[in-house]
Formats: sequence, structure tokens, C-alpha cells
Amino acid sequence: MSTRPYTGNKDGVSQNKRAGLEHLVACIEYLSAGKLWNNGTRVVRPMRGKRSLSVHATGRAADISYRKMPNGKGSSRTYSLEWIDLLVANADLIGLELLTDYSYPKGKGGGRTWKCDRAAWLDNDRGVIEGGGDPSSDWFHLELAPHFADDVPAIQNAVNQIVSQIQAKPLTGA
Repeated sequence: MSTRPYTGNKDGVSQNKRAGLEHLVACIEYLSAGKLWNNGTRVVRPMRGKRSLSVHATGRAADISYRKMPNGKGSSRTYSLEWIDLLVANADLIGLELLTDYSYPKGKGGGRTWKCDRAAWLDNDRGVIEGGGDPSSDWFHLELAPHFADDVPAIQNAVNQIVSQIQAKPLTGA
């Protein structure tokens, strides 16, 4: 896994949803049989608890929830961790720039964040990330590099490789 520059919100507000990101999110929901579901992609708003623009406004961010829903969607923290590990292991392949695991219960108590410019996890102090360390924050946040957010063929190629990995080592969480 290589280190790469982090884009953040530098590319500004997108006028539309971005096809590559939307395709990745749909594939995660499909491959997890609804155990993980889209809790939101493009929306123009500030970051939670901050004044600066959320990466959701760029159309390159998604929140993926495992919350149990009345319609049968949802799963468990254990299952979401398998996907988190899978996505981070394939960060270069999917253009992952950041993944925030809000409900991470260990470390400093404020969740944890994986970021491409360090290719490593950082345990957050309480209050650094709004909702970090709160067990009710039952989702994770991911951000893609601009090129990947628009490149459906690249995302589909990555998903095909991820499917091969899942077939070789099936996910076990419920």
C-alpha cells in the first residue's frame, strides 16, 4: 500500500453525484446482501460539528451503515469491520483516500481514521471527530480520490478483484 496525497474538499462542490462512488456504494450494498447500506453520499453541508465544507459536498464521500433497520437491512459491528479491513487492504485499487470508523471502541476513545497520506490508522481523541467513539455512530465514512469517484470501469475492475478475495476468504460476520 502506497502513500498518496489527500484531496479533502479541495476540488469543491460537485453539481451531481459521482458515478464511480455511487457504483462502489451500490456494489458494497449488493455484495453484503444489504447488511451494509448507503447512509448518504453527495449532500452540500459543512462537516459535522465544524464550519468547513464536508467532502460529501464534492460527491466523493459516502457513509455506509450497518444499523439494523425494520426492512431487514443492517448487520453488526463485526461484519462492518470485515468490510473496513477489506476496503483499506484495497485502498490503492479503489482510490480510497480516507476511512473513518466512528464507533471504534479502543484506542483513545474517539474513533479512528485511516488516511492515504500516511497509509495507516490514527486513533482519535474524543471530540476530534463529531460522534467518534460513540457506539450509536453505527456507520463508517469513506472518501475516494477524484479520478476514482468518476471512473466506473476502474471501480468495477476493483470490485471484481475484491469479489475474488471474498470468494477466497468469505466474510463471516453476521
